[in-house]
Amino acid sequence: MGTLMLAGVLTLGVTSTAFAKDFGTDLNGASSNEYLEIRYEGAAWNYEGSGYKNASFKYTRNGKTLLAKTATSGKVTGGVWDDLRWGDKYTTYFSWNHQK
Repeated sequence: MGTLMLAGVLTLGVTSTAFAKDFGTDLNGASSNEYLEIRYEGAAWNYEGSGYKNASFKYTRNGKTLLAKTATSGKVTGGVWDDLRWGDKYTTYFSWNHQK
């Protein structure tokens, strides 16, 4: 029942943001949003006039990269599913960087 309910909520487009964070500026930065505590959606952007070559974001878990994206011009996005088990090795981490 819980899986069907979750699928129904996702299908209908109803989302609840549990966590959202922006980093950087309007011209160069990154963001991460957590939905329903199971899905992470990230973005990185680098626009003309930022003074940076790029912006990037990465999701990792247990020392392994789940997703990494770099924006040299414009914006890139991507997402990963969380691991619902407990413990440090199941925790999903977000990081971002930019290069001068």
